[in-house]
Amino acid sequence: MLPAYEIRKSDLTVKHNNYELDFPEHMHKYIEIVYVYKGFQHLKIENQDFEVTEGFMTVIFPDTVHSFYSIDKKNSEVLIVMCDPKLFGNLFPDLKNFRPQNPIISRESINKKFKTALTCISPDDSFEVKFSWACVIMSYIMEIMKLEHLPSDPVTDISYKIVKYVEENFTEPITRASLAQHFNVSECYISRIFAQKFKINLRNYLGLIRAEYAANLIRTTDENITLISQLSGFDSQRTFNRMFKAAYGRTPKEYKNSINQFIKE
Repeated sequence: MLPAYEIRKSDLTVKHNNYELDFPEHMHKYIEIVYVYKGFQHLKIENQDFEVTEGFMTVIFPDTVHSFYSIDKKNSEVLIVMCDPKLFGNLFPDLKNFRPQNPIISRESINKKFKTALTCISPDDSFEVKFSWACVIMSYIMEIMKLEHLPSDPVTDISYKIVKYVEENFTEPITRASLAQHFNVSECYISRIFAQKFKINLRNYLGLIRAEYAANLIRTTDENITLISQLSGFDSQRTFNRMFKAAYGRTPKEYKNSINQFIKE
């Protein structure tokens, strides 16, 4: 079963998981905030391992390679907030040009008001409410974190550029051949990047991202399953069903029916 992790075309995403995330190395344009309510979350940021324990948080800046993993599979409660820096306008500096000296914020640094915001932000809130809490959370983060300025182009490794391109264009047809042509490298090189650096092949990586995007469309729109498959970038209904079931343990139709049943109840 493929790991379930949310990478989607949305300016602001809030998730509250009752388990540790488990996802191979990747990168994206978002600020990713991970706060542990209970238990642990293990992750690797730029080849450095971290164990985020209860009451601690980590902040992952845009275009930073990172992965999540679980060691003992114990129950955990983890908040994930992913937001596009452009949402905040001129409230904060251009975060693409900075990195935190230490991505971990300790329990002692999170005061009562900061903790209230982390507790109150919810996936069920309207965008406006989530955005308001996200602004509060980011304000405290910027007060606490010491930042280092980066060179003007933080993404210099071609493998980073490739995965960034995939995440920004996953609804379009993407193959090893098209990536090889776009970046002027061989197809074998594309395969090697995903096999060695991201520990997952390109087809499954694309399928996972597309399945997550499709799940969001199922939850938030009334579009039919066939159209959602097309909008998410799948080339066939069969592939869509297979990849979606691998990510969610059920077919898209079963997933939609469970959402509808939940709404009725």
